[in-house]
Amino acid sequence: MSNIDGKTPILVGVGQVTEPVPDDLTQASSHADIAAKAAALALQDAGAANLAEAIDVVAAVRTFADSFPMSNCPLGMPDNFPRAVAKRINATPKQAVYEIVGGQSPQKLVGEFFEKLNAGECELVLLTGAEAIANIRAASRQGVKLNWHEEIEGQLENRGRSDGNHLLTRLEFEHNLMTPMQFYGLMENARRKELGQDLATYQQAMGEVFAPFTEVAEQNPLSMFPKRYSAEELMTVTEKNRLLVSPYPKAVIAKDGVNQGAALLLTTVAKARELGIAEDKWLYLHGYTDTKERVMLERPKLGQSKAMQQALLGALEQAGKHSDDIQHFDIYSCFPIVVSEARGVLGIAADDPRPLTQTGGLPFFGGPGNNYTMHGIAELAHTLRKDPGSFGLAYGNGGWMSKHSVGIYSTAPCSNWQPCSSAAYQQQVDAQEKPEIDYSPEGEAVLETYTVNYHKGKPLGCAIIGRLKHNHKRFYAINAFLDGETLQTVEKGEALGATIYVETDPKGNRFAFSPEHLHQFSPAVVDTFQA
Repeated sequence: MSNIDGKTPILVGVGQVTEPVPDDLTQASSHADIAAKAAALALQDAGAANLAEAIDVVAAVRTFADSFPMSNCPLGMPDNFPRAVAKRINATPKQAVYEIVGGQSPQKLVGEFFEKLNAGECELVLLTGAEAIANIRAASRQGVKLNWHEEIEGQLENRGRSDGNHLLTRLEFEHNLMTPMQFYGLMENARRKELGQDLATYQQAMGEVFAPFTEVAEQNPLSMFPKRYSAEELMTVTEKNRLLVSPYPKAVIAKDGVNQGAALLLTTVAKARELGIAEDKWLYLHGYTDTKERVMLERPKLGQSKAMQQALLGALEQAGKHSDDIQHFDIYSCFPIVVSEARGVLGIAADDPRPLTQTGGLPFFGGPGNNYTMHGIAELAHTLRKDPGSFGLAYGNGGWMSKHSVGIYSTAPCSNWQPCSSAAYQQQVDAQEKPEIDYSPEGEAVLETYTVNYHKGKPLGCAIIGRLKHNHKRFYAINAFLDGETLQTVEKGEALGATIYVETDPKGNRFAFSPEHLHQFSPAVVDTFQA
């Protein structure tokens, strides 16, 4: 391989850590501890000496504790997370980066720093991330006081939580739509409507999507929840497998209560040779893409993502490949719809023998916050090294099918590596029809999709997306607080496409299945003021 351009970027080291909650919680690892352990394993995997001192960039995936305004870690956090990890492995990088929120961020960082390596802006890059949510929850339950706060000196490029494309607007807050599983529930039921399936048929299909993932997780020693389930076991509602939002029981939802970390070591062909990293460690990135979706109400099809389609097909196009040329996959799997839609985009039949996960997936291997796809890439690297010349696809997803990053990897060299542009693919996303939103909806409408919120297995309320018949504009609405009849009708799962009636309320638009029933819950009109 001596004829490969020395500027060609490569992945040369991978590391992963999964830790149980310790009996002695005073010894519990922090996020930075776990990330550093994964980083040390990535250095060890690369197989050369004195690599830590050669690292000039450490870029970290944002922890969940830093991802949301109200989610600060109760045990404290380093004020410079990337350098806290670097300190633990005796690295002194020139640059430290703390990435934005999203499950797309590990693959997005790979693409970004491959470009910078190729341009000569850096030489040896460590990507890392970790979650210690299992330890945090155990310490909180048992009243164990830990102090993970650290003040670390040095430069930090803190990119903040968002790139400016916000996933939530005031409408979502007004209708109590704030968690990923609610949005995925809305999308899942919209997809069911598009397929024309009843609830029982669709739920069985969701179980069949994820049952093979549990088989992989059972065999993965790094899985946090290594147990095999049948499709029926995944979808049968029990005391331990309660519904959280429709159509999801607990078993098929990503589980963030983990202690997991992963790291990737990136460099160039020339630098790898200089450092003495063996060629059988090298992996090449043949194609990659990054795309973004609109907010929920502005998507033409609520059960699909054009941005996902463009990211997956675009990465294949950049690599000069078709999905049939890919032997190994790691598809993001926070909820069944992501896998189902990706499989549809890629044209992978339900009986295709190729596994769609390398790890076991987020509900079974574990869902370490924004960092899952770094585990997927690390596991894919091991698989590709064992199958030289084969190709693998890693797909990361952020938000609710909102942000998408895809990479095509192989041990087969790139003949002339070039940066990949996603501009043309994003243009395809942006060119879609944009449904208008009605901020004060009134009148007759069609129920496009719904989700029901549950607490301890009991339905609490429902949220819907509807479309007004007179102007075809979209809106959110919820059932009135005491309107159990509307809630029960929606919960049956047969109301998709039904006629509904909506009225505006600044505390959340209300809907029902008849105007007479809706008006029973309208606020009383006060004509005069009482002294």
